[in-house]
Amino acid sequence: MRIGYIAEKQLYVWEDGKTTALSSIRYQNYLATMQSIQDAKSWKTSGTGAMFTGAVDNAPVDPARIHMGLHGLVPDPAGMLYAVELDEVGGLYRRDLDPAAKAEGHVLTRQNLHFGGMDRRGQQLAMCIGSDPMMLHLSILDLDDNEETDITDGDTTECHPSWSPDGSRILCSSAGYARSDSGGIVKLGPYEILAYAPAAGSLDTLCSNPAYDYLVPREAPDGALYCIRQPYDDGEKHDNLLKDIVLFPVRIVKAIGGLLNYFSMRYGGEPLRSNSSRSEKAKHRTPQEMFLAENMLKAEENRRQNQQAGDKYPGICPRNRVLLRIDPDGKETVLRHGVLDYALLPDGRIVCSNGTHVLLLEGEQQTELAKAKLAHELTVLEA
Repeated sequence: MRIGYIAEKQLYVWEDGKTTALSSIRYQNYLATMQSIQDAKSWKTSGTGAMFTGAVDNAPVDPARIHMGLHGLVPDPAGMLYAVELDEVGGLYRRDLDPAAKAEGHVLTRQNLHFGGMDRRGQQLAMCIGSDPMMLHLSILDLDDNEETDITDGDTTECHPSWSPDGSRILCSSAGYARSDSGGIVKLGPYEILAYAPAAGSLDTLCSNPAYDYLVPREAPDGALYCIRQPYDDGEKHDNLLKDIVLFPVRIVKAIGGLLNYFSMRYGGEPLRSNSSRSEKAKHRTPQEMFLAENMLKAEENRRQNQQAGDKYPGICPRNRVLLRIDPDGKETVLRHGVLDYALLPDGRIVCSNGTHVLLLEGEQQTELAKAKLAHELTVLEA
């Protein structure tokens, strides 16, 4: 069993009890390029002339000033295929599993390309991508010819795509935006689970409840639906909500034949962005990144609550963020509390992260595979 995941801006592979950290070679090359550019301009910030003007700056490039995000990894014959964002550029790269590797394969690069997860079936890569990190949409990339097919559009954002076991549909989480009378986006509604069938070009809602977000949907071979459920909290009272915003954003489904199907859905939601300026880092943040950042502030409180509840491996995720199984007959079973991310193994076992550990779930038993801070994008690289 080989499991891949992302933690603390590093790629990790767990196999046979050993965890290996893999750096993004693209990121390392980017840092080197930025340093070369700075060095080439050093005449402006070094020497007696710079001292005279007060412009002395001999410091190396500060990685903290570079926006770097890893947003998905999937199996690949080379080892893994992963998504990375560096400042204003996003891309897909192939990397082998040798920590000492100096080169990696390039698949796709684009200005202002942001990712919300991906899943692979054969040479078809389901992705949630967009030029705005707050408005990502479902797309399919053919890895043979790099041909992209956009699936959704409109006032929504999608994330966590996954293929069904038979390849007949793609599941994803989707939330809609509400706009003010002047047309500005003011609210993000609860996430629901959608299923897109490529053959029919249809989009169906599988799971929706205005009280909850449903995230990271996965379909098991027996037809059961797995997901992470958490309370939907917009942080506001809604006494006057209907007076202030329009609650019918439009989702557009782009069928392969070019037809457009429109689905109107009702949403309320949390203030997403204001007209005031945001920091450079905030402009790049996806909802997933904002969730991680917010809960790091509450990490100790969450860990204490999980410990008090008797959790053998108390993590730092909120206890009300649960791993849920929904049987074909509608029966719901909470499998674990305080789950950040998870992956399904073909034999029915589950690998999950609680923010501090990567765990193997086998029925009522759980085993620690690794200690990992905020491990996410868990992926089965080899069963």
